[in-house]
Amino acid sequence: MKFIDSTHDLEKYLCIKIKEHNLIKSISTDTRSIVKKSMFIALKGNNFNGNDYVEEALKKGAVIALTDDKRFLNSKNKKIIYVKNTILALGKISRNIIKEFNGKVIAVTGSNGKTTTTNIIASTLKESSSTIGNFNNEIGMPLSLINASFKSKQLVLEIGASKFKDIDYLSKILNPHIGIITNIGNSHLEKLQNIQGVLKVKSEIIKNIRSDGFLIVPNEKKQYLNYWKKIRTDIRILTFGINKEADFHATNIKTKKNGTDFYIASKFLDKPILIKTNLEGTHNIKNLLVGCITNFCLNNKLDDFTKSINSNDFQTIRQIKSKWYRGSTLIDDTYNANPDSTKKSIDLLGNYKKRTTLILGDMLELGKYKKKLHREVGEYANAKGIDVLLGYGDLTRHTIESFGDYGFHFENEDDLKNYLKKNITSKDVILIKGSRGMRMERFVNV
Repeated sequence: MKFIDSTHDLEKYLCIKIKEHNLIKSISTDTRSIVKKSMFIALKGNNFNGNDYVEEALKKGAVIALTDDKRFLNSKNKKIIYVKNTILALGKISRNIIKEFNGKVIAVTGSNGKTTTTNIIASTLKESSSTIGNFNNEIGMPLSLINASFKSKQLVLEIGASKFKDIDYLSKILNPHIGIITNIGNSHLEKLQNIQGVLKVKSEIIKNIRSDGFLIVPNEKKQYLNYWKKIRTDIRILTFGINKEADFHATNIKTKKNGTDFYIASKFLDKPILIKTNLEGTHNIKNLLVGCITNFCLNNKLDDFTKSINSNDFQTIRQIKSKWYRGSTLIDDTYNANPDSTKKSIDLLGNYKKRTTLILGDMLELGKYKKKLHREVGEYANAKGIDVLLGYGDLTRHTIESFGDYGFHFENEDDLKNYLKKNITSKDVILIKGSRGMRMERFVNV
């Protein structure tokens, strides 16, 4: 059972009176996904207005529609509920759910690795609910929470930001027992301006952690760690990393054909913990460290954590490896991209001994740094020994130029697909990555 399974539940969490009561089987913000006994939430954007589709949603079988358009203010239709702002209404519902929830709340933010880390934590915790996909903004996070099971012992929720105050708003709603910052990197620079802006917005989570709670952060830059320590003195801060100075660190790292073996060591553990995972790359080692620390903070037996990780066929939704065209190996990392996550993907690709081909789309929302950061990625790929770099999008021209020989730019989709058909063999490993707006998944099926 979910937190909202009926209009009775909605009535309770939104603190309003609803005249007609029905079961709610699903919640949708898009009329295309409306089924019978749905709840429709009308949202407004720059180029759309969900309020225009309220009647359509009801005709398709929605039992209730939440709208903030004044044309419905005095509607006689009992299925139409008017609120001043549907996004703020989602926030109110979420706050009241959290107030009632007796379990532990875990909030995950950072420039990269949020979704994978959230999945790892949730997969190792019994009776937990977590973020749906990457629903991490002021709309997505409440929807994930509403759809969570009220029987959960833990809620593991991802929160993201594109501008200042985003993390503050979401973490204030959640008031987490455990707050996690996976890393600080170059993302959303268009609105956050620089890396200091990223640090500031991700750190907004800290002031909203409960006074008896925990903050889990990377031990990579002393200035960041010192900054975090100054914000709160009434919470416990635990660090993770590859270096021994971290409270929980990875040692004896061995990369295998299909995964990674390493030990988690800590002054808080009697002995190092052996991890055998099918996940690849240093970034995933760090994500697993966060999962371990989270279990530690919850006083869970770490034996249960290791059994779960070592036995799970866990595959991150951001990097899916499979056999591909002509027997080649494809790493599908098309979900999103920024300079730091792209470099981590390059690190992963560079570990392969076969011929490596990197297909990149533009990295968006980088503001005035966009050309510089695209050039840096090209230089980085060259230094890591990537054999071939293929670029799609105007900004990747700078990436191709800095990469040098065996870098090729494509202006249209068909030309890139034809190149792949002609040149890919069973000896190749291909990784595809780019920002969501570039729709790089189109190249997965050549």
